[in-house]
Amino acid sequence: MGKRMKLVVVVMMSLLLFGCGKEQDKLVVSYCKAIEAGKLDQAVSFLSKDAKQVLERSGGKSLLTASVSEFKQRKGIKGIDITKSTVAGDKATVELLYRFNDGSTVKDSYPLVRENSVWKISN
Repeated sequence: MGKRMKLVVVVMMSLLLFGCGKEQDKLVVSYCKAIEAGKLDQAVSFLSKDAKQVLERSGGKSLLTASVSEFKQRKGIKGIDITKSTVAGDKATVELLYRFNDGSTVKDSYPLVRENSVWKISN
């Protein structure tokens, strides 16, 4: 096997093992897609302990249902572009741009915290 082919195999294996993009970026995209699909229990699973408590005190999943309705009004998410992702120790911020099927766009930002070595959306 030539050197070039070995390099291609190593790069492909790295992408398969480690994925493309940052863990915290993928978490936020998964959270948004769960909300869009109305999978609220799955969306809540991406929240930190503190964020779950705040959600429960503030009306529970009905708050997430409002996001589901907004996504439907905009005819669903066409794409989510991560515009900035910063990490400082066990805290991170992911900034993104929603692109909706109705042609509109919305900027948003998600704070994250690492709990038990796993990134979670915080409040």
